[in-house]
Amino acid sequence: MIERITKIREREGMTPSKFAEAIGIQRSAMSHILNGRNNVSLDVLIKILERFTYVDSDWLLFGKGEMIREHVLTQPDLFQNTAINPSEGQAALEYRKETRVDTPVNNTKMPVVEQIIQQETNAKKVSKIMIFYSDNTFDTFISEKDKKE
Repeated sequence: MIERITKIREREGMTPSKFAEAIGIQRSAMSHILNGRNNVSLDVLIKILERFTYVDSDWLLFGKGEMIREHVLTQPDLFQNTAINPSEGQAALEYRKETRVDTPVNNTKMPVVEQIIQQETNAKKVSKIMIFYSDNTFDTFISEKDKKE
């Protein structure tokens, strides 16, 4: 079981301490498990399965089958229906160039960003954007058109 936990940790690219933090256990507990000092508890196994939902429980518990659950491989994802993977009858796309100007945010300058944005011509329009900062403050940006209405 230690080897299987190590495979999950390595697949995620996490150190043992980051893995412990990700599943919500003490770093020392993870160290004891990986060193063979303590057996893996049911609580730890459940936390692993809840955090890494792609892991097959039979594989983790008994070493049977594959690490990744079968339905995870076949389940569609949010990005399946994008311009890279278009669906049939997808709306026409338009391209526009967007430039963001430096604006001071908390006394720091944000870099100018230029990017090409792909947008559906019949897409919904953004009316409000909220940015939350680590000091529990936020800024709200409302479209000029929405302010006038």
